[in-house]
Amino acid sequence: MVSTNWKKTLLIVAALFAIVSVAAFAGGQGDKGAVKGPVNSKGEVISIAAIEFIQFQPYKVRVEAEKRAAADYGVKLTILQPPQVNGASHAETILNALNQGFDALIIENDWQGSYEEAIALAQKKGTILVNVHVPNPDKSKFISQITIDNDGYGITASDKLGELGGGKANVLFMMNSMDQPNQVTIRQSFIDNAAKKWPGIKVVDTQFTKVDPIVAAQVLEASLKANPQIDTAIWLEAATVSVGADVLREMNLLGKVRIFGVDDPPDLVESIRKGDVFGSFNQNFQKQGYEAIRNIVDYFTKKPFPKETDAGIVLITKENADTYVPDMWKPVALKGMPYKNLK
Repeated sequence: MVSTNWKKTLLIVAALFAIVSVAAFAGGQGDKGAVKGPVNSKGEVISIAAIEFIQFQPYKVRVEAEKRAAADYGVKLTILQPPQVNGASHAETILNALNQGFDALIIENDWQGSYEEAIALAQKKGTILVNVHVPNPDKSKFISQITIDNDGYGITASDKLGELGGGKANVLFMMNSMDQPNQVTIRQSFIDNAAKKWPGIKVVDTQFTKVDPIVAAQVLEASLKANPQIDTAIWLEAATVSVGADVLREMNLLGKVRIFGVDDPPDLVESIRKGDVFGSFNQNFQKQGYEAIRNIVDYFTKKPFPKETDAGIVLITKENADTYVPDMWKPVALKGMPYKNLK
């Protein structure tokens, strides 16, 4: 999620329901011998819609992975962008996609409780669903889920911090909002694991950025002034991390308060290279995007595929900031490769 252009981008996309059609399917190429893409029950090439907030960096990464898979497998892919960043707009976009007659949808459980109507309509229409990123407790409505183990995320973060800080840290969490389920889970698993293994790690404060750089700067400065013992700030949204480095610089705290971000927007990666931000826990959106398409193809071609996949995370630091991208693709089950978690 790119911090400096977030507001401007959102204003541009809010007025329209953005649809990006991806010409990533093979329809037979005459004498060249190209194989027609996998088909649905009507004999038509499978059509897939992915609902993506493509104004944010992680979703751009996932879309590129979806495009790569669509090209590899010869399926039709359409990217649909919700006009607003909230549960109602997200759910409405899914409903619109369902009414367009796609064979399958790739969706995300960002705002729990917002999708009952859409999921019910998908069941009624027989539209295949794959859930990515945020797990949905009701697994029965999806052919597969390729998500981040948010409990594991929080545990990994607390363990890494414990190792780096000699078992001690005074932590500030910076979250999007108090009702973002994946962020709530990550924070709580961090606290629970720290209590068991790293009693010297204390969560001093939690603030909410609303994914707004101005709000983030204000709440960060206020928290650091009110809690001067804070030595670590952990962001659970990516759009405002680099703004945090600017605030620390102005307060003469850069290098005294360690910053951990999430995902890999370019400005954040550059801040890591410069040493302003210590690191970022990067969720594997490449695996989510590519394997979601592959799962759908496997479903229609009656090939086995895993029903539950932990996409995993990689910690980006100054040492691997220039090499981590290939590492994100290493666990991805590309066409012709076996699934590593198929039982």
